[in-house]
Amino acid sequence: MSMRALQLTSPGQLGEVQVPVPEPRADELLVRTATTTICTSDLNDIAHNPFGIALPRVLGHEGCGTVAAIGTEVAGFEPGDRVVAHPVIPCRQCENCQRGLGHLCSRMGHLGLDRDGTFAEFFCIRADRARRVTDDVAWEAAPLLEPVAVCLEAVERGRMRSGETALIVGDGPFGILIARLILRRKPTRLILAGRHDFRLEHVPEAIRLNETRLPDLSAAIQAATGGRGVDLAILATGAQSALDTCLRSLRARGRAVIFSAINRGAMIDLFKVHTHELEILGACNDQDLIDPALALLSDPAIGLRSLITHRLPFDKWPRAFELARDGKNEALKVALEF
Repeated sequence: MSMRALQLTSPGQLGEVQVPVPEPRADELLVRTATTTICTSDLNDIAHNPFGIALPRVLGHEGCGTVAAIGTEVAGFEPGDRVVAHPVIPCRQCENCQRGLGHLCSRMGHLGLDRDGTFAEFFCIRADRARRVTDDVAWEAAPLLEPVAVCLEAVERGRMRSGETALIVGDGPFGILIARLILRRKPTRLILAGRHDFRLEHVPEAIRLNETRLPDLSAAIQAATGGRGVDLAILATGAQSALDTCLRSLRARGRAVIFSAINRGAMIDLFKVHTHELEILGACNDQDLIDPALALLSDPAIGLRSLITHRLPFDKWPRAFELARDGKNEALKVALEF
């Protein structure tokens, strides 16, 4: 039996193909895809293939659906169960996995990278990386399990506490989601800096700074904090200027979380790191936060459904990717529905 899928054959060349429906391994579920959302990393994979994916490959890693078949060693799932997948698949054997750092596995599997992903009518996922979702979780929100989990990791790594002041630089879907998670920690002040009013408006509780309208973003942040600076700054866009803003905005012993990577040659003001005793922390994937993230999928305070600004049928996938790539003044997360 064959299925429709979106396959990357070379950088910039994503196309619809017919491929065989995968067979689940003994420890896997076969999931009939209901909804899959497009991530910025998918767009980067399509444009540049930075991870060196062996091509051709069916992309996509944020997906949910119903169980269609079950591997021979799987227990606890039944055909027809509504499930969501977490795309990171630790080996459970390497040194990092043995240290409890499966999210930093040295032999990590990942949907859409070393195995076919969710931009297809069916996909396979190891059963321990799947969770049932209740009927009160909308299909369009369920694929956000992993985005919520990795954003929780950023907040946890930053040790955000009630009463502190936080800054997020970057108004993409992850920056918006991190902001909403930080609001649950009851900050004294939350500042969200970005370049698109449409996106900034999704966090009305924050002090929203559109840097395209400001002569000096760092000065505006200092003014918003009464000159004191922030306790926590989270880099949610991969730009040197954003990193500079994060570090300049920290008060003494402030913490910067690098959520979005700068791939090459990032410059860091180590003099300020030294003289202000700053901390710089990485946040990559999530350390066992699947279940806390699952609990937030239906939390009205997080408002995940409002992050899904566009829902398109699979037939309209070219338009979906256009919106995800270029629609920064009208789109946040874009969902493909089967």
